[in-house]
Amino acid sequence: MTSTAQSDPTSSRRLPLSVCMGWGLGTMGPVIVLTATNVLLLRYLTDHVGIAAALASSLIALAKIIDAFADPTMGWISDRTRSRWGRRRPYLLGGGVLLAMSVVAVFAIPDIESYAVRASYVGAVLIFYAFAYTVFNIPYLSMPAEMTQDYHERSFLMSFRVYAVALSTIVASVFGPILLTRLGGEADAYLGMALFFAPVILLTSWVCFYTTRKAPFTEKEVHVAYPIREQIRSVLGNRPFFILILIKFMTLLALGVQAVFAYFFTYVLGLSDAYLGQYFLVSSIAMMASQPVWLRIARATGSKRNTYIIALALSLPAFLSWLLAVENEPVLQLYLRAAIIGASGGGAILMGQSLLPDTMEYDYRRTGLRREGLFAGFYTTVEKLSGAIGVAAVGVLLSAAGYIESRGTDVVQPASAIQAIYLIMAFLPFGISLSGIIALLFYPLTEAKLKATTRIA
Repeated sequence: MTSTAQSDPTSSRRLPLSVCMGWGLGTMGPVIVLTATNVLLLRYLTDHVGIAAALASSLIALAKIIDAFADPTMGWISDRTRSRWGRRRPYLLGGGVLLAMSVVAVFAIPDIESYAVRASYVGAVLIFYAFAYTVFNIPYLSMPAEMTQDYHERSFLMSFRVYAVALSTIVASVFGPILLTRLGGEADAYLGMALFFAPVILLTSWVCFYTTRKAPFTEKEVHVAYPIREQIRSVLGNRPFFILILIKFMTLLALGVQAVFAYFFTYVLGLSDAYLGQYFLVSSIAMMASQPVWLRIARATGSKRNTYIIALALSLPAFLSWLLAVENEPVLQLYLRAAIIGASGGGAILMGQSLLPDTMEYDYRRTGLRREGLFAGFYTTVEKLSGAIGVAAVGVLLSAAGYIESRGTDVVQPASAIQAIYLIMAFLPFGISLSGIIALLFYPLTEAKLKATTRIA
C-alpha cells in the first residue's frame, strides 16, 4: 500500500474546512433522491400512477434488494480502482450524473394503459435508481476512513455530512412539496419537481469531487481479490462493524417508514403538501442546529455510543405523540414534534456515521489491509435492505387495511386505512428506535480500544 506525500493517511494535521464542507455537500445528491423517494414516491405510485399500495411498495423493496447484493461488489471495485483522482473520486462524477438521470426517470412514469406493463416499467426504473445510488454512495462513504485517522475529527467531518443531509431534506421535503402544490399537485407536477432536483444533484457532486482533490487518500500497489467467503469472514470477524450494521439495520427501517408521512398529512391532518414541507423545514433546521450540541456531548462523555443512545431516546415520546394528532390541531404542536424528531435524527445520523470509519480503521489495524470500500458496500447493503423492508411494511399494512389506489382522482379512504396510517406513524418508528437503543448496549469499540489495537505491519 502506498500513499501520496500530500495525502498521507496517518497525517495528524487537521482537514481544511473547505475539504470538510465540500465532502459533506457530496451527500446531497443521494439524500435528495432518497428523501424524495422515501417521502413522496409511494403516494405518487398509488395516487397518480395507479399502482396498488402493496405492489408499489414491493417494487420499491425489490429494486433495493436486487441492488443491495451488488453493493459489496461496488465496494470491491472502488478498492481496486487506480486513477490520478484516487480510488473513490471518479465515482463522484459518474454517480452524480446517474443520480440526476434517475430522479427524473422515477417521477416521469408514462401513462401506460396496461397495468402489467406499467408496473414492469416502474420496477425497471427503480432498479436503475438503486444502481445509480450505489455507484455514488459506496465510494463516497469509503472516503472518511482515509481522510482522517483522528477519532473525534471524524465526528467533526461527519457533522458536515449531517448539515448536508438537513439541506437535502429541505430541498427534497420542503421545496419538493411546495413545488407540487404550486404546479397543481398532479402527475406532471412530480416531473417538474424532479427537474428542479437534477441540477442541484449535478452541482453538489461536482463540488464534492473538486474540493476533495487535496484530501488524504490511499492507493494499493497490488489488487487483492475478495472471494465472497472472505468478505463474509471479514464482516463477522469485525465485531464492532457487525454490531453497527445490526444497529443501522434497525434504525434505518425508519427511512422506509417515512413513506407514511404524505398519507398522514393528507388523510389524518387534512393538510396540503405545503404543510408537509413546513414540517420537514423545521425538522431540518433542528437537525442542523443540534450538531454543535451532539459534538459537545460526544466529547464530554467520551463515548459516541452513549451519545447515540441519548439521541435515539429523545425521539421516543415524540413518535408516540402522533397517536394524539388530529385534524385542525395547533400548528405549534406539529412544529414541536418536528423539532424534537429532527434534533434526535441529527444526533443519530452523526454518531452512526462517525462510528462507521472507526470500524474501518479497526479492521485496518487488525489486518493491515485497506478495505474501506468492502465495508462500505456491506453497510449500504444493510441500508437498502432495511429501507426495503420499511417501505414494504408500509405498503402491505395499507393494502391490508383497505387503502384505495387511484390515478389522480379524489378517493375517500375507509376508517381502517386511516387507523393503519396512525399506527404506522407512531408505533413503527418507536419500536425501531427502541430496538436500536438495546442493540447499542452491546457495541464494544471505544477510542481507547481502537488506539490499543495492534496495527499489522
